[in-house]
Amino acid sequence: MMFFRYLVFFLFLVGFVVDPVSRSMAWEEEERQVRDAKAEWLPTKTAVAKFKVDFRVAIKAPAKTKQLRIWVPLPPSNENQSVWDRKLQTFPRPHQPQITREPNFGNEFAYFEINEPDGPLEIQHTFTAEIAQLDWGVDYSKIINADSWPRSFEVFQTPDVRSERAKDYTEIVKQIQSVSDQKSKQFMKAIKWVDENLTYDSSNASLTADPAHGLIHRRGHCSDYHGLCGTFAREIGYPSRVLYGLQMFDKGSPSHCKLEVFMPPYGWVSYDLSETQKLAFKVGKDDKLLPEQREKTAEFVRQRTLNGFRENTWLLVTRGENYPLTPNASNPVSIIRTIYAEADGIPLEEGAAAEAGTWLTMQRVEEVGDKSRRFTELKSQH
Repeated sequence: MMFFRYLVFFLFLVGFVVDPVSRSMAWEEEERQVRDAKAEWLPTKTAVAKFKVDFRVAIKAPAKTKQLRIWVPLPPSNENQSVWDRKLQTFPRPHQPQITREPNFGNEFAYFEINEPDGPLEIQHTFTAEIAQLDWGVDYSKIINADSWPRSFEVFQTPDVRSERAKDYTEIVKQIQSVSDQKSKQFMKAIKWVDENLTYDSSNASLTADPAHGLIHRRGHCSDYHGLCGTFAREIGYPSRVLYGLQMFDKGSPSHCKLEVFMPPYGWVSYDLSETQKLAFKVGKDDKLLPEQREKTAEFVRQRTLNGFRENTWLLVTRGENYPLTPNASNPVSIIRTIYAEADGIPLEEGAAAEAGTWLTMQRVEEVGDKSRRFTELKSQH
C-alpha cells in the first residue's frame, strides 16, 4: 500500500498520467511539469544575476570546401533563466541561419549552411540573460525509489556502453552498490568515488562525456566527471543526463557542463563535481584561512553540491547526449560544447591545424547591476 501511494505521487509529480505520447522531452513539456510540481520540492531561487553576453566563433574551413555547415546551440528561456534581445550576425559576409530543434530533447540551434565558403567566417551571437542561483536542499532520506519509469525516461536510463572499455567498470559499480541497499546512499557513494579518484586535467580529456576515459586515465575535464557519474547513476537506477552551458565570464572557451539526475520527489537535480573538487582544493590551500576554517569551508562546498546546487553565473544551453541534429549531421554527435561544424561532411575540430579546418570561440560578458557572483556565499563560512 505504501509503495502504491509513492508511485501515484511520483507519477503526479512528473506530470505523467498513464503513458506519454512520445519519449521526446521538449523544453515546453518539461517546464510545464516543473510548474505543476509541488513547490516544497522545487529548488529555492536566490541571487538573480543579469548579463549582457557577446559570444563569437571564428571558423576556417579547409581550402576548396564545397559546403560548410554550422550548428550554434541557442540557450532557452525557462523557469530558472531568461534570455532575450538575441541577435545573430556573420562577418565578413551576411548569412541568415535557419532555427532548428532536434527531436529528442528539444535543444534549439541556429543552423548555417554556406556553399563555397571564401575564407574565414565569424559568427556573433549577442543576448541578455538573467540567471537565478538554485538550491535544492536534497534530503536523501526522503528520496523515493521508483520501480518503473515512464517511457520518456528510457533515453536517460541506459548506462553508457562506452564505459565497458574500462576493465574495472563492473567491479567499481559493484563497490558503489554494495555500500547500502538504499539507492540514495549508493548515489552519494558514486559522487564520493568520482571526487576521490578523478583529477581534473583539461589536457587529458575526452571532450565527449566518455565515462571510460575517466576510469582508464583517472583524469579528465567536466564532461568526463559527469559522464562517469551519470552512468553510475543509471546503474543505480536514477535517470541522468549531461547539461552543457556557458560560464558568464570573459573567456576564450566559455563552455562548461553539469550533471542532472532525476531524484523523486525533487525531480531533476543539478550537480557539478569537477568545479566542486577544484574549489574544495583551492579553499584547502588558502593561506588566508586558518586550518580549521579551510576544512570547514571545503566541507561546506562539497555538502552544497551533494544537496543540489547551481550557481547564477552558468547559463544552461543544451540537455542530453547523443541526439540527432536537424538537419542531420554527417556523423553521430555525442555532445556539443559550444558549436558543431563540418566541411563537406567532415567534422571540424576546435583549435586544430588551420589547413585541416578549425574553429575557436571567444566571449565577453558584462554584468548588469550589482548582483552576486559565483561562490560569494562562502564568505559566510569564514
